[in-house]
Amino acid sequence: MRTWEYSTKDGAIISVRHAVPADARQLHGGFNEVIQEGIWLPTFNANSNIADWVNWIQRTNQCRDVMLVAEIDEKYTGHLTLQTEEWMASRHVAKLGIIVAKQHRGRGIGRALMRAAEEAGLASGFQKIVLSTFEDNAIAQSLYLAMEYREVGIRKRHFKMPKGFIDEVLFEKELD
Repeated sequence: MRTWEYSTKDGAIISVRHAVPADARQLHGGFNEVIQEGIWLPTFNANSNIADWVNWIQRTNQCRDVMLVAEIDEKYTGHLTLQTEEWMASRHVAKLGIIVAKQHRGRGIGRALMRAAEEAGLASGFQKIVLSTFEDNAIAQSLYLAMEYREVGIRKRHFKMPKGFIDEVLFEKELD
């Protein structure tokens, strides 16, 4: 499995690699931390356990889906998934999900994960990546636009969150 290296904005080395089952605890923890923030994901509680994450990692490594882990000095900083669209006619499309640990945001972790994901996605046969974010997540939208994803639509009042209804902004990028 390939490893990618990038530099953070402050000069640290970000290592991005494919996830292995031993990463399950960190990925589960990172996901749960973001859920607990209550503002970035359209879910209110974690409905998975570490064993579920081990199984997901094992399945990912046996198919063309991609699960990547970002680390600095061998410490977890975030992760990303590319999941194959469910329809036969859109199997060339991957849905991207990304988590960056709160204490590492703003350092370039998300950009590093997305750059590696595009290469890993091409290697897995994907020709297009789709993703979405909340309409009030300006930081994520800025990253996606900087990475040359294009906004393709808005689903009005798509998520009913504790703070009220939120629009979902949709992005896509065709891979070269």
